[in-house]
Order: sequence, then C-alpha cells, then structure tokens
Amino acid sequence: MQRTTGATACVAILALGAAAASPAMGQAQPKTIYDIQYTTNANGDSPEMNNVIAACAGGIVTHKILLGQPKITLYAPAFPDGWGGIQIKDWTTSRALYDHVSIGDRISLTNVAVEEYRGNTLLRFEDASGFVIEYTGLSLPTPLVVAPSAIAAPIEGPPGQWYVASRDAEKYEAMWLKVEDVTVGAMGLGKASDNYVLSDAAGSCWAADYMNDSVDTDDYHPLVDTGQHFDSVTGILEQYTKTSSGWDYYQLVTTETGSFVVPEPTCLALLACGALAVAGGRRKSPRRGA
Repeated sequence: MQRTTGATACVAILALGAAAASPAMGQAQPKTIYDIQYTTNANGDSPEMNNVIAACAGGIVTHKILLGQPKITLYAPAFPDGWGGIQIKDWTTSRALYDHVSIGDRISLTNVAVEEYRGNTLLRFEDASGFVIEYTGLSLPTPLVVAPSAIAAPIEGPPGQWYVASRDAEKYEAMWLKVEDVTVGAMGLGKASDNYVLSDAAGSCWAADYMNDSVDTDDYHPLVDTGQHFDSVTGILEQYTKTSSGWDYYQLVTTETGSFVVPEPTCLALLACGALAVAGGRRKSPRRGA
C-alpha cells in the first residue's frame, strides 16, 4: 500500500491534518463519518447539517458514479454496524476528487460542507486541494447482512404516495448491505417508477437499479422480474425524500450484475443474460439520484 497525494497542495493539507489531530495545538480531532452521520433527530438530519468540516477522517472509496453530479461513496471500517457510510458530491468544475480517486483508495478530506438532499446526508466537495489519498488498493468491506424488515419498505398513504414508518434504517445510509433469500414482488413503484419490492418470510424492502452498471436504458436489471427469487441482493442504501410530492422511502441500490446471486440451476442462464446486457450496454443518461 502506498501513500499518495490527491493534489499539489499535499504538504499544506497534511500540515492542516496534523494540526487538527494534535490536542497540543488546541484543535479538535478530525470528524469521522460516524460523527457526521449519527443522529437522534426524528427526521434523520445530521447534527452537522450546514456546517463546514475542517478535517474529516474520511474512509475507503467503495463506489463512484457519474449521474449529473459526480458522486463518490465512502465507508469507515471502524463502524461496520451502522453510521459508517456517506456520499460525497464533487462540485469542482475539474472533477478534482472524482477523477483522482479510485475504488479501494482510503482518503481524508478538508473543508467539506455537510448538507441534506432528498433525505441523504452528503459531503459537498468544493476545495480542489481538499483531499489526500492515504492508501490505495484496499479491500472493499464485506456487505452487512440485514433483514429486509431492517430497511423496511414504505407504507402507501394516499394512492401513489409512499412514506417510511420509521427511521430505523437511517444508520445504514450509504453502507453496503445484503439481504438474503428474497423474492421480487411489485414493480413500477416510487418517484421514478423504477423501485421494486424484495421480500422474505418476515418483511419487505425496496430496491432500485438506477446505479447498476449492467443496466442500459431500462429501469431494471435483466435479472429482476416479478417472482424471481434471489439467494441474496447487495447494494448501497439510499433515501429518497420529497414529502411535497408524496415520497419518503429507503431503497437498496444495486451496482452491478454481481449484486444479484440467483439460485441454481437457473443461475448460469440468468447470468448469461446479464452478461449479454453488459456487452450490448452503453452509458445511461442521467435519470435521477441523491
């Protein structure tokens, strides 16, 4: 593993990070993802909302996607059971962060603003020199296995409007999760009509494929169809909240064909179908995102 810099201002950034970490200098320790994400607010908002974080301990890059605004997902290994994930939007015109970090890099950050958008706590990256790549080539986290009921599907209020019953899933925001032994139920749900239900014997959650690299122009991955059973489905948990339009729900967002594990003997045939979709695919035009 090699320590590399993310900008020419590395020396200055490291000096700032050292100062922030030194009690002798009278400065606070860098904020962790847990510090930013953990909340007891009923609406799920971060206590750091609208604050600028001078030094953020950061985490491992687990995902990158271009959907209008470049977006990066970070994971803090010290918090595997909750409050350990966060997304960053790169607001620099040069994509200074997005284009210079890779999945498996561990990065720290300076001068990032905390904002809430559509229910998600985000870091707003605007200082092109405000990051350091601490290590490269790190292993990605093992997805945390949760029951679908732990990230429970919303409840329909007035027809076509959907609202979460509780904020119990808030601690899993932006984390890699896995649900097991689930079957696809209703489809065509949610704001963009691209959500579908995943259920086990005890409960249900919503999932979506809009960040899945193996989806072309359709709303769903080729493996997803009503009645399809999966041994497991893995994804990043996001929230979509716009109560003025009747939406407030969590969704498990898949990222690749490997997000789905199908039972034998249908596995080979379905995976072949997914491979064909990848081979013939092209970059999706932006539909939506946090």
